[in-house]
This record gives sequence, C-alpha cells and structure tokens, in this order.
Amino acid sequence: MTPDDFQLATMPKLTVPFHDHPMSSSYCIFLESCSLCSFSKNSSWLRRSVTCISYECTDCGLTLHKECVDHLFLNRPFLCNHVLKIYRNTFAWPDPDRKDDLSCHFCRRKLTSFFARLRNLPSFFARCTICNINVDKKCLMALGPPLAIFEPKHHEHSLTLLLRLVTFTCNACGVVDDRNPYVCLECNLMVHKECVQNLPRVISINRHDHRISHTFHLGQGEGDWECGVCRKTINWVYGGYKCSRCPSYAVHSRCATRYEVWDGLELEDVPEEEEEIEDPFKVINEKGDIIHFSHEEHVLRLDEIYVTDDANMRCRCCVLAINGDPCYRCVECDFILHKACANLPRKMRHLLHKHKLTLSSTGNRFLRCKACDIKTNGFIYECLHEGCKSISFTYDVRCSSVSEPFHHDLHQHPLYFTLEKTNKCHACKRKIDWNPLNCTVCDDYSLCTRCAALPRKVKHRCDDHYLSLCQGVGSASGDLWCDICETKTDPSVFYYTCDDCGLSLHIDCVLGDCYYTKVGCPGPRMEVHPNNGATRPICTKCELRCKFPFFIKGTEEDLGIWYCSKDLCPKEFNFAVSPYRFALDIGLRDWDLRVF
Repeated sequence: MTPDDFQLATMPKLTVPFHDHPMSSSYCIFLESCSLCSFSKNSSWLRRSVTCISYECTDCGLTLHKECVDHLFLNRPFLCNHVLKIYRNTFAWPDPDRKDDLSCHFCRRKLTSFFARLRNLPSFFARCTICNINVDKKCLMALGPPLAIFEPKHHEHSLTLLLRLVTFTCNACGVVDDRNPYVCLECNLMVHKECVQNLPRVISINRHDHRISHTFHLGQGEGDWECGVCRKTINWVYGGYKCSRCPSYAVHSRCATRYEVWDGLELEDVPEEEEEIEDPFKVINEKGDIIHFSHEEHVLRLDEIYVTDDANMRCRCCVLAINGDPCYRCVECDFILHKACANLPRKMRHLLHKHKLTLSSTGNRFLRCKACDIKTNGFIYECLHEGCKSISFTYDVRCSSVSEPFHHDLHQHPLYFTLEKTNKCHACKRKIDWNPLNCTVCDDYSLCTRCAALPRKVKHRCDDHYLSLCQGVGSASGDLWCDICETKTDPSVFYYTCDDCGLSLHIDCVLGDCYYTKVGCPGPRMEVHPNNGATRPICTKCELRCKFPFFIKGTEEDLGIWYCSKDLCPKEFNFAVSPYRFALDIGLRDWDLRVF
C-alpha cells in the first residue's frame, strides 16, 4: 500500500465547520480543479504540487484540495473571529432584491463571474452568517484583506479595517457606501481600501491646465465647490482633487480618475516642466505678413474685409466658407485661412481626449473625426501618444473648438461635457452614443458634438441673405416647408432660416455631406464641384437633379458620372444597370476608388 492509499483509507467522512453538508474524502487522479483555488492538481500556487486527495460534497458539488483546507484555515476563525461557511451561489440567495448580497463585501466584485453566469456553472463563496459578510474566492485566497494599511503618502496614521457592515461616506472620494471601511480613530476618517491604495496623489487631467492634488478634506472655500468634470456640488467636508494655483478649482475623486479624463500617470515627485509649444506661424515684416506652418512655401497676408461669392474660396483649415470674416490670403496662390484658424495652437489639451492633441494638415487625405463621425480633408487635431497609435484619435478643428462653458445661440444656459449618458440630442433627435454636451440646469437638454459644431451662418444659392440656425416655429403659422427639397420641415429640430425672408431649410439640404470637403480631387477617379452652375447635373444614382451645394463628378471623360452626395442620395444604385458604375459607387462610400 502506498502512503497516499494508506492516508486515504484512514480518512473518515468529515463533518466540517465550514460547510453544512458532510464532506467525504476521495482519491481522484483526474481532479480538474478545486472549487476555491480553481487550480488543477498539478497547480503550483502553494509552490508545490498538490496531492490527489480532496474533500468532496456530493450534495452541492463542492470540491476542495486538502492543501486548500489546511492553508486557508477553513476550520479556524476568520478575521472577524468567526468560522466562515462555504456556500454555492444560486444567483438568488439570500435576497434577490439586495445587490450587496451578490457581491464580496471587501472588493465589491460579483460573487459569480460573468462566464460562470453565462454558462450556468457552479460558483462558491465564503460567508460569515454572524457578521453578514460575503467573501469571494480571491479575497479568501489572499487570507482576507489586511487588518491594517499604512500609506504615509496618503495619510500619516495607520488605517484599521472595520469588520462590520456599516453605511458610511468615504472621506477620500465622498461616495456613500455600505461595506467594510478602513478607519483612522485619531482623525475620524473612514475610507475605502482602494481609495487608500489606488488613488493617485498628483495628476494632470484634460479639464485643467495645471496639476491637481488629492486631499482628504477640501475645506470651506469662498463659495460652494463645483466639480470641474460633472459640474455638481462637492461636499467640502470630504476629499477630492484641487488645484494649488486656482483656489476655486476642484474635482470629485471619482470624476478626476475616470478613463476619459485622466491619462493614468501618477505625477508625485515628478518635476513639472512647462512644455514649449511652437507658434503656428512666424511674422516676417512690419505689415504683419506671416509664414504658416502648413504653407511654408509662400507668404500669407491679412485681409480684414475680404468678401467673395466664389464657392471655391474656402478655408483650408476648417473647410468652411470665408463669409466675410478676416482671413490670411496667400500672395501667390489661392491658399486661404480664417484669421481664427491661422491662430489655432499647434498643441492643445482638449475635453475630448485625455492626451494632448497635435494640429496637422491632412493634405488630401480623408480622416474621420472621432467626435462627429464626419470625414474631412481639412486640418485635424490628432493624438500622437504612444498608447493611442493602434487607434486613430483624430478630431476636426470644428469639434476641437468646442470648449467649456459652451454657449449656443439657441439655448439660454451654458453646456458642459459632464460625461453623463443621455438618450437623444435636442437638436437632431438622434441617439447620442458618445460624449454629449449637457445642460446642468435643464436635465433633459443635450447636444451631440456634430450639432454643436454646425456653422452658425451659411450662404446658399436659394437666398441672397445669410442663413442662421433656428429651432421652433417662432412667429410662423402653419407647417414649415423646405424650399430646396419641397418637403415639410420639422420645427422641433435644428434648421436654417432667413430672418428677412422667412425660409425654413433642412440642415442636410443646405449643407449636404460634402460641405466639409475641399473643392478639388479627393480621390483617383472623382472630384468635388460646387453646384452653382446654370443647370444642375443629374445624379447617376437617383436620376434626379443634384440639390445639394456640392456634387461629386467622375474624372473619366467618357463616363459622365455624377453623384449628388456620398450618403444622402435617396436611391441605392442598381447593379444590373452598370456593374462598373456600381463598383465605382461602392468605392465612393470609402473615398478610395481603385482601377477596375
């Protein structure tokens, strides 16, 4: 008889304090895993191979290595001085209406993993029925959380675990919770374990130009503290982040450390150095002529009163019409920039991204803006951080110009990127999937970035005056009709109107989907043209006159192909009519036509 056989033969059926059912001993060569440690019999988590001897409950399927029972001291009292019992999670025990009964009271993780719930696999956890404390497998394997934590960078005293379920407000993050806090009796502090161990001391966020540091007590200021992210009031009794240079700036601990706001770097003991950002242009003479970084071969000259009706004269940066705004014009070619666009910084910190963004010219490349989901070949701000190289984070200059507080002509209150999810945009009634602008006064008012960046004034061939954004019927009576497509205009969404003539025009009819595209050749076999001729071309797809301000023309002379838009054409192209043209149409959607 081998030593293992002898030990197995002498092991009786056990009644153990950590389980309600009797446990039988077994010898199983093919024991796949232990219900607690989840490792196989050849695991090295104890730095040695476990034996093939295990304890098994035939009633609920609990299987334990002998080493796990010995190592975890399951027969002895836990940190709370009581013996824990091992239960099988039945997903509705003990009270399905209480979420805390389904999570570990130390780490707040669910007692059953998503994979186990999906596959309906058995899951076990430990529970003290006297203290009403649940302990998941990970915390149990670590022999429970530490009884005391000493983090001198966060707090000068040692913090002690309170092994009682109490409702408290964490002094570090200001969040109300009901779990087991760490307490400092000398300072009357109660904090989460993760707040003590994981909250960084000094960080930099995309909402503020200076570094901010954490404190356990904000203290009373000149007025109420307002969070620089969610714009809600911060209770000065509890902790948060504040700026040493700006006395009135503070941020909730949870808001400051969000993924969208913080770059994940702890900056304590890191010297703060001012980054030298190169100017976008150089002034070369007393007349104020400049050389811009995007057009270094020629000189640009300021024109304060430049007025033109030429649709081709569009700013190379934002790709919008000049519309009589001050601009810099090239003295040798047709290159032109709005004065405001010429002064855009080469690098900037923006609310849309957690890293600094760099201004660059796309040339004739088409890039999709991450904020508004519109393709453009104008200037863009892009993230060049090492961690973002695998994903393209590019933002056009229109969306990058949206800052806080954002004031819109059609709403009386300022708007903020509060990171709160919302259902629909108030301007277009579409669902907002990412980063809306919210009103902190009106709970139901939000704007998507695309609508927030719409041009406030535009010119269109249907009217001699400038058109402006509008919403609501105003003083009009009856239905509103669009003079371009001759269909009804919904007054509950944004539309363009003329204050002098009373027109009401759809946004898409006025702008189309090539409005942010440079006039010229964006692809090998097509180019964008202004629709300002004596006659409007007939679209090859829908066989209707092109109604949008720009149309797309195939460059092959013998084809005679025109498209009214990239995505707004009311009719899908019929493959049976022309396989070649259908292939051209498919390539048009991607702006990357190949030779067929």
